[in-house]
Amino acid sequence: MSGERARLSEVDLPRVSFTPTPGESRPDAQARYDFVSPDGFVFARAELFPAPEQWGVRLADGAPELDASALLRLVSRLLVWEAGCRAETVDVVLSRTHEHYPLVRVGGDYV
Repeated sequence: MSGERARLSEVDLPRVSFTPTPGESRPDAQARYDFVSPDGFVFARAELFPAPEQWGVRLADGAPELDASALLRLVSRLLVWEAGCRAETVDVVLSRTHEHYPLVRVGGDYV
């Protein structure tokens, strides 16, 4: 999550892609995904911690121009379209602030 890149904007968010990544993570993490901007820059990494009742996600990012709500929308998309999360609730921790954000499944999405 370093190097030269264009700044992300709200317009870019639908074009962000997710790439599963091997490598070091916490021992209890089940999966890791890189968030890739339209220009090919990895700007965030999520670690997923599945559990029967509630999943956990730890998100580290290098995109200060995106606020928490934009990052949470991306996590929601990752959970639904890439990770196949079926939990009713997900606890997301943003590494930049260490704040916890609950996502709740409503229909086919998380809000």
